[in-house]
Amino acid sequence: MKLLVAFAIVAFVGYVSAAPKPQEVTIVQNESVINEDGSFRTVLELSDGTSISQSGKIKNPTEPDPEKKIQVIEGSYKFTDAKTGEVVNVKYVADENGYQPVLSRK
Repeated sequence: MKLLVAFAIVAFVGYVSAAPKPQEVTIVQNESVINEDGSFRTVLELSDGTSISQSGKIKNPTEPDPEKKIQVIEGSYKFTDAKTGEVVNVKYVADENGYQPVLSRK
């Protein structure tokens, strides 16, 4: 019985050590600008190809009631699907009509 347990442990350790090591991911680009008028722009790109870019503004900046001001955000993000290896691209708009994504795979 002890031999069987020892064999199982050795087999498990061998399996774990043979597993591929995760790729180290670094930040390639990271920019963020926030303006006094409420507009902004953010860009983040990683070494594995993952990226996000978005910008936003107040759609009706002259609206006197702050509760009625509408912020519009447009952007995109991209990543690689770990299961299929496909690159997933999502472009979106978020405004008074909600989050509106458009997805594509390559």
